[in-house]
Amino acid sequence: MEVGTYAKELRGATKEKESLPQMLRGLSKLRNLGQGYVNFGEPMPLMTWLNNHVPEWRESIDPIEAVRPAWLTPTVNGIASELMVRINNAGAANAMNLCCTALLASRQRSLTREQLTEQIDCYLDIMRNVPYSADSTVPSATASELIDHALQMNKFEVEKDTIGDIIILPREQAVLMTYYRNNITHMLMLPSLMAAIITQHRRIS
Repeated sequence: MEVGTYAKELRGATKEKESLPQMLRGLSKLRNLGQGYVNFGEPMPLMTWLNNHVPEWRESIDPIEAVRPAWLTPTVNGIASELMVRINNAGAANAMNLCCTALLASRQRSLTREQLTEQIDCYLDIMRNVPYSADSTVPSATASELIDHALQMNKFEVEKDTIGDIIILPREQAVLMTYYRNNITHMLMLPSLMAAIITQHRRIS
C-alpha cells in the first residue's frame, strides 16, 4: 500500500497526508501482502514531554491573542525527531525486507538460493543476538521459510541453473523494493559499518 505512494514521491509528487479512513481502506488490501506485523513504539505523553522540556509552555497559551512563542518551532522539531527515533526503534524485520536488503546489495540483484539463505541467516543472527532495540522484532522462522514466503509475493524471479536456483530481483522492481529495504536499513547499519571496518583493516580483531 505504501509502496505506490513511495514511488510517486520518488518521482517528485508532494507527500500525501495520511488519515484514519485511508488506513481503514487499506485493510482490505492486506491479504495481498503476505504476513504482516504491527509494532508499537514507546508512547510519548505530550504534556509530560512539554513539562520536562518547556516548563513555561502554559504561560504562552492566550485564548484571546494567539502569539507564536519562540519555543514552538524548536519544540515541534524536537518532538518530531524523538517520534522518528521511537518509530525506528519499533522496526519489524520480515521476509520481504530481508530478501530485498540482501538482493539489492548483490552485484546483479541476484543470488543463488544458498547464498541468499546464508545472508539472511547472518541478518537473523545479528538481529536476534544483538537486538536493535527492545521494541524491534525479528521473525522466528528460518531463512529458508522466509525466502519461501517472500517468493509467494511474486516480486522475484527464479531461474534454474546447474548451481541451483538463482533468485533475481528484476530491474523494473528494484527501485520500488528499496522501500522494503529502507524499513530495516537502520537496524543493520552499525553491524555493517563494523564489518566494513574489519574487512578493510584486517589487523583489527
